[in-house]
Amino acid sequence: MNGLPTFAALDSYAVLEQERRGASIQVDESYFRGQLKAIAAIDSVELTKRRKIITQSHDLYNNIQIDIDSFNKENIQTASTRFRQILQQMPEAQYLKHSFPETCFVVPEWLRTQGRVEYGARIYFFREDSAPDPDEIIQRNIEAIVDDEQDDFAQYQGRLHGYPDCCIDYFSSYNRQRDAAPEVEAVEPLSDAINDNVLQDASNSSASIEEFFEGIFQLPDIYAFFAREFYPEPDCTQARKHGISIYDVLCDGCPETLIKDFFRINAGWSYQMAHSISSPIEASKPSPSSFGREHLLFHLPFLSVRSLPEYFGGS
Repeated sequence: MNGLPTFAALDSYAVLEQERRGASIQVDESYFRGQLKAIAAIDSVELTKRRKIITQSHDLYNNIQIDIDSFNKENIQTASTRFRQILQQMPEAQYLKHSFPETCFVVPEWLRTQGRVEYGARIYFFREDSAPDPDEIIQRNIEAIVDDEQDDFAQYQGRLHGYPDCCIDYFSSYNRQRDAAPEVEAVEPLSDAINDNVLQDASNSSASIEEFFEGIFQLPDIYAFFAREFYPEPDCTQARKHGISIYDVLCDGCPETLIKDFFRINAGWSYQMAHSISSPIEASKPSPSSFGREHLLFHLPFLSVRSLPEYFGGS
C-alpha cells in the first residue's frame, strides 16, 4: 500500500478492511498532473523512479487515439477491447496493480457529457472475494452510454464503491432538468465551515488546509464524506455512520491529523465539483493544491507522506 498515492491508499485501505466493497481512480490529466506537481515540490531523489513511471504513462495516455466508425454497441465493444489492451501496458496501471495486495485492474470508461461521448480510464481496487469481472463493468458502461441510461451505470458504480443504497437512490430519483443539482444539496450542510474567499485565492496554495475549513469537524455531516467522488444524501444518518466507521478504522493505523485531512480534502473536492457542475461552464476538477499544501502532499506515494513530520513526526 505504501506505493499508492496517499489519497488512493486511504481509500483502498477501507476496502481491505471491509468497510467498502471497492474504490477507484479516474485516470486523466488531473491525476497525472497532480502527482508530477507533488513530486516536483518535494524534489526527492527517492521519487525519481516514480516520476519516470508517471511521465511515461502520461505520454502514453495522451497519445491514445480511439476511432469508431459508427456509434453502436458492437463497435464500442471492439474499441474497448483494443483500448484496454493498451491501458494494461501503461506503466502506471502495472505499478498500481503491483502496489495493491489484492485485486486491481484498469478498464476503459465511456462518458457522455454535454451531448458528446468521450473516453477515459478508471483503475479499480477490490478485495479478491468481492471483485467483479472487469468485462462486466465494461459491458454495463457500454450499454448505458449507447442507450443513454447513464443513471443506471452511476447506480451500479455506486454499489461497486460501497456507497449507501439510500444515497444512491436519492441521486437516481433526481430530475436534473427540473431540480437543482443534487451535488449542491449534498454539500450544503458543510457550506458554513468552508472558506470560499480562501478557496478562490489561487495564491493560497501553500497555506494550511485548516485555513480552508474552519471548524468543519464540529459538523457531524463531515463524516459522510468518506470518499472523494461521493455525494451523500443531505443529513443522511447511514452515510455519517458509515463514515465514522471508516474514520475509526483509518485512525487505528494512521495519525488522526492525516485522517482529518483526508476527510477535509474529500469534502472540499466534492464542494468545488458540486458548484462547478451547477455552473454553465464545463466542470473541471480542483487543482492539486486547491486546499493548501496538504492537498498537494496527498498525491505523493503513501511511503513519502509517512516520512513527513507534520503527520508521522519524521519516523
